[in-house]
Amino acid sequence: MSEEVMREETTKISVYFWGTRGSTPVNSPEHRMFGGNTSCVEVRHGAGRVICDGGSGLVGLSDSLLEEGAQEIDIFFSHVHADHICGLPFFKPLFVPGYHVRLHSFDATPDALEKAVTGYISQPLFPIDRSSFQAEVTFHSHDAKRMVNCAGFQISALPIPHPGGAHALKVSADNRHFVYATDTEHQPGVPNTDLIAFMQHADLAVYDCTYDDDEFEGRIGWGHSTWQEGVRLAQAAKLRRFGIFHHEPGRTDEQLAAIEAQAKDMFEASFVTRDFSGVDI
Repeated sequence: MSEEVMREETTKISVYFWGTRGSTPVNSPEHRMFGGNTSCVEVRHGAGRVICDGGSGLVGLSDSLLEEGAQEIDIFFSHVHADHICGLPFFKPLFVPGYHVRLHSFDATPDALEKAVTGYISQPLFPIDRSSFQAEVTFHSHDAKRMVNCAGFQISALPIPHPGGAHALKVSADNRHFVYATDTEHQPGVPNTDLIAFMQHADLAVYDCTYDDDEFEGRIGWGHSTWQEGVRLAQAAKLRRFGIFHHEPGRTDEQLAAIEAQAKDMFEASFVTRDFSGVDI
């Protein structure tokens, strides 16, 4: 039986984008088509579900989870900068008895995620603290060199260049692979060969496309990359589909649509990710 036939007989992975913006949430008449929530991606396969990052997009996802009655929730964090955890204080399942919310990270410091969340959800930054949680909330720190089995998925991690550190995540099931590689900076002319190998032949990968190559020189050291570099990596990794992700806050719908058209000219399987949209792989 061929690999393609075997793939068709397996259950597809569904990837849903609740937040695709970078750095800060935005809302204006020029941000309607692609959205303004920060990073949050839901990945589903059969009855299993994992979530990548807890940016402001997590708030919209919380209503969906409560409506569904999904009491076992796993969130994997690429890193703990504010735009990736800012949805947590408003994540409704945290305040519902009977729910179990597991928060996962691959930080070298085992308690880094717990310290960040505890500090963020506390005064003077927030009027309540973790004592207000009614769900069972647990923190899990994993070794990035080892695969994690969770909710029917296999989760792998790869360190990527970003101030304070970050990890790309690979979410796999039934020989289908989704790669989440946001908040990383490239070195012009030097492809990240580790990341290319990590993404190799993935069904879908999203990548930090905050900037344009023409803008990048003035933003070196800021910890982000360009959509053109993302396309180059997608081509090198022979991706099936490539999602432009972590949009610069000021990037308008018109500008993102133009980027999508240019990206498709370079790599036809490219698209710009949009809040409240999904892809089956």
